[in-house]
Amino acid sequence: FWASKRVLELGTGTGLGAVTACKLGAGQVLATDRDEQVLQLAELNAKNNLGVTSRLRTAQLTWGGPASEEASALGRLAWDVVIGADLTYNRDAWPALFETLQRVGAPTLLSVSERRPNEIAELRQYLDDKGLAYEVVDSPFTRGYASSNIKLFWIKL
Repeated sequence: FWASKRVLELGTGTGLGAVTACKLGAGQVLATDRDEQVLQLAELNAKNNLGVTSRLRTAQLTWGGPASEEASALGRLAWDVVIGADLTYNRDAWPALFETLQRVGAPTLLSVSERRPNEIAELRQYLDDKGLAYEVVDSPFTRGYASSNIKLFWIKL
């Protein structure tokens, strides 16, 4: 699936998703976060795990806000897929997150944790209310926290 794909990661944090996409063969990855220090960590982790590569870049991006020059590529490039992990824990950020996803307009894979009761059900309702098509996939893990508290949301934009 990932071979030669153009992948946009939102809320990259340590850069794990972006690095993994590169390791799985993505052709171009843009890892974004609003925090410049976090981006520096992601760049360091990418260098330590991938070596020097032009396939992975980072850019500062605040969801729903004006894009930095680098992240303004969101509107100019056709991304094949958007990825994100642990982005939905703050319900107040959902409008900005989904505004950004709709602006990008690419299929999106979100890893969602149920940190509070009914969080996943509330997210489903929010997506339904926004008229967004999605599919929920159970976590591939069979034991522990991830087996019962994490779902993968494929959002079809």
